[in-house]
Amino acid sequence: MITPKKLTAKLRSVPEAKSIFDKMAELPLWDAAYLLLRSEFLLNMIEFDARLRNVPFVDDPAVPAKPLIGPRRTILRFNPHEMMVLRLKAAHPNATNARLLEAIEAARELQSQKAWKLMMDADFSRARSATTLQEEWPGFEQKTYELAYHDFRVANR
Repeated sequence: MITPKKLTAKLRSVPEAKSIFDKMAELPLWDAAYLLLRSEFLLNMIEFDARLRNVPFVDDPAVPAKPLIGPRRTILRFNPHEMMVLRLKAAHPNATNARLLEAIEAARELQSQKAWKLMMDADFSRARSATTLQEEWPGFEQKTYELAYHDFRVANR
């Protein structure tokens, strides 16, 4: 059966996903975590389109088998948090798990309601929003703050 680690290795071999992993490898850890957070849905779609999960259905031990029907079968799923750590580890193999988790948490904060409130308070100004985010969460590159502002503007059209 496929494991999350094997799945991440297989995913990296798909050209569309490889380009995302290559971009993440070029960026510092926190910025790579933000890019991963933005690309998570796309990576999942690439994974399913490439049929990387060779066992689409597995027996679900949590549901008792019915006499005439048999065991309940469910789609093979992995812990999304674990998958995010493994995908980030694929781009930054030397990072410790603690640093990976810290980067993922910082990226989530940059997409949080608190960050959006700060951007609204900055009167939707790109420069002021980026400066405000940088003061609140130092550690990202300037272009990542601007990318967060862009995501905010797209979501609030």
